[in-house]
This record gives sequence, C-alpha cells and structure tokens, in this order.
Amino acid sequence: MSTPARSYIMGHTDHERRRLSLQARFLNPLTEGLFHRAGIQPGMRVLDLGCGIGEVSIIAGRIVGAGGQVTGIDIDPAALETARASACAAGLQNVVFDNANVADYEPDAPFDAVTARLILVHTSDPLAVVRRAVSLLRPGGIIALQECDFTRWIPASPRRPLWDRVIQVIFAMLTRATPHANVGSQLYRILLEAGACAPQSRGECATDGDPDSLLYDWVAETMRSLLPGIIAAGLMAEGEVDVDLLAGQMREEAARIGGSAVAPLLMSVFARKEIRQAS
Repeated sequence: MSTPARSYIMGHTDHERRRLSLQARFLNPLTEGLFHRAGIQPGMRVLDLGCGIGEVSIIAGRIVGAGGQVTGIDIDPAALETARASACAAGLQNVVFDNANVADYEPDAPFDAVTARLILVHTSDPLAVVRRAVSLLRPGGIIALQECDFTRWIPASPRRPLWDRVIQVIFAMLTRATPHANVGSQLYRILLEAGACAPQSRGECATDGDPDSLLYDWVAETMRSLLPGIIAAGLMAEGEVDVDLLAGQMREEAARIGGSAVAPLLMSVFARKEIRQAS
C-alpha cells in the first residue's frame, strides 16, 4: 500500500507546517461539523490518519472528552512535536501521537472511529488506504473522511485577476502532481467499495470577502510549497510571483475589487463498518 507520506508533494518544512495551521482555521469548523453528523461521541476511541500538526486530532479529542482517546499517526516527526505541544496547550491529555503510517500500524484493539483529512489525494491507491482504515474499526464503527476535488474551481466574484490566476495554477499543479486530484468526488464510491455502509456525503467551500482574511496567507503558503514544481512544470515563469509579497497583493486586490473568494471544494463523507449477522 502506498502511504500518504512517501508521496506528499508539499514537503515537510516549517513553512508547510504554517500552511497547515492556516488551512485549519478555515477547515476546522467543517471538520467539527462532519464529526458531529457522523456520530463521534464522548467516550469513543478514535484514530486520526496522517494527523500532521494535530488539528483534526484535537477536534476529535474535544468531542470524545476525558473518557475517550484519540491517537494521531503521521510520519513527520517535526509535525508530531507540534501536534503534541498543541494538544498539551489545549489541556487534552486524551490525545496522543505516534510516528507511524496506516500500512504498518497495528493497534491493540479496534477503534470506534477512524478519521482523515486531505491525505488520500497524496496516495497512489486511495481505496487500499480506506480498506485498511475500515479494517481498523470495530463492527459498526465510523469512518469520516474529508478530501478536496482539485479538478474544478470557483472563481472570485467579481473576478479578481491575481487571485484567479494563482488558484488556477495551484489547481493545475495539484491535478498534475497528485495521483487522484478528484478523490473528494470519489469518496462515496470508495467507501462503498471498501466495505462501509450507507455513506453520507456533503460538499462545502469556505468563502471570505474580508481583505484582512487569512485566506490569502493560506493560498500564499500553498503557492510557496508548490512553487518549485510549478516553475519546473512550466505553469508559471520564474519571477512571475513573489510568494513573500503574494498575500499582501491579494489583499490589495480584494480591497480594490470587493466581492468574495472561494476556497477549494471540500467533500465530507462518513459511513459505518458493516455489522455482520451471525449465521
């Protein structure tokens, strides 16, 4: 099975960890809503795959409470140190982190829920990863996943030339460089094929019109992580964009033109592992 970490095109730098933190500000409310809809409750044991800096694990930790436990796994030791510090600062003693990947992870007992956000897009075989995730659940356990679809995008309204150019290039790079850029739109089918029952799916986009929004910092840091590949692929000329100035330039454009900008489409899907009846 291919693991997310081995093909993660965004890198494992301090800038990338900052990008993940900025991303979380916009996606965390959508993730918390998914977990409540999925039925994650106090007292549950939860596994968070590809936990990174721990944002999703911490959301789950607050929901399951002191009577539950959340284990986040990732292969980036530096990200895990950030995750541990964040959980400690949040006073969550029920959230722990392990340096591991899903292909090799062997828990002592099945979990009540398995979660993952934006990891399948970086894997060569999303179905194999989800099948493995389902295998780690108890019968009737919950799997809750969130992934984007980078094959389609919504332009700013009214149109903003710089914002639209940057988003188009980022999406073009992710479509070119990731094995399954549209995996978000495939989650429903993948969960069925992995043996989960009655998936429920919803697509959402974070939207912001404030020129002071951190949305522009998130997009600028995404461009920073991808820029070497973007230039190598010929999607932008070297020097066309200065990532150190980009967030400010997009803010100026937002103040001048007005309207709103839309983040990528995030598909949120949950299902339960089949409960097999005794014969």
